[in-house]
Parts: sequence; structure tokens; C-alpha cells
Amino acid sequence: MGAVKSGRKSRKEQLDALELVMSAYETRLLGYAARIAGDPTAAEDIVQETFIRLVANWRGPLEPGPSLSSWLYRVAHNCSVDHVRRESRINTLREKHAEGQELTSGPEPPEQESLSGDALRAVEALRVLRDRERQLVVLKVMEEKSYREIAEITGLSTGNVGYILHHAMKKLTAAMGRTGTDHEDE
Repeated sequence: MGAVKSGRKSRKEQLDALELVMSAYETRLLGYAARIAGDPTAAEDIVQETFIRLVANWRGPLEPGPSLSSWLYRVAHNCSVDHVRRESRINTLREKHAEGQELTSGPEPPEQESLSGDALRAVEALRVLRDRERQLVVLKVMEEKSYREIAEITGLSTGNVGYILHHAMKKLTAAMGRTGTDHEDE
């Protein structure tokens, strides 16, 4: 198990510790990765990669806690962003080869089918945000992370996190107002 070994723990104790960490964080990381990647299937691969990197690179105690949580979210964040970039490049290549076909923004996430009107407007409003802004909003609102935790996960300063979130929330408020009035006129 490489990096997660600690002085006197047996292999069984190490595996038990890893299983405890995985059960503590897997569901939350899957939800986070799915929201960033926009694909629940890709989220499974992203979280699997996150735990592989945990085994290979984590140097601290293998037990749930704030530092391990921040580390796992940062790895999941980076893997999710890498996935989005990779898919974007692949989609660009596909679009270039699809002569004369209408460009699409990709499939809607499956969970949108069951969203309420307000929730659907919020999801629609998220589309006005740049990727970085959307990622920070997801961490703050959906994952309920503090500015400090978001800074650790994304590698930004806490001041930069606050600045980006402030402007992202202004954009969201404006977009929610627009999407709300669009729906009222129908």
C-alpha cells in the first residue's frame, strides 16, 4: 500500500483504515465530481482515481478528518477539471468532424428531470458562470465548504475565493431574475 503504511500497522489494519476513509467520503466525492464533470459515470472513475492517488501519495494518518477531507476534495476537484477539459477537447474534435450538423451543448444531467421549477432555474442560471465560478459555487453552496476549505481544494487564496464567489453570486442573482421572468411570461 506504499505511502499509507504507518510504522506498526498490519496490512489488515491498513485495509480497514482505507475502507473506513472510503466509506466516509465516497458518496460526497461522487456527488461533487458528478456536479463538476456533469456525468455520474465519469464521477465514479474520478473518485476511483482519487482513492488510487490517496493510496499512492497520502502521507498523513489514514483516518477521516479535515486535512484528509481537503486533500481528497482537491484531488477530486483536479481530476474532475481534467475530465471536463479532456471531454471539451474531444467534443471540439467531434464537432469539427460533424460537418453541417447543429452544435449541441451535450446531454442534460439525468437528475434535472426531477428538479422543481426553482431548482431547474438555479441549474439553468449556473450555466452563465465560467467553469471556475461554477466550481466555487458548487463547493460553497452544495458541499457547504468554508472559504478556507475551498482555498485548500482549489489552490486559490481565501481572498480570491471570496472575490470570485461574490461576483459569481451577483451573476447568479441576475440570471435567476432573468430565468424567473422568462418562465412567468410563458
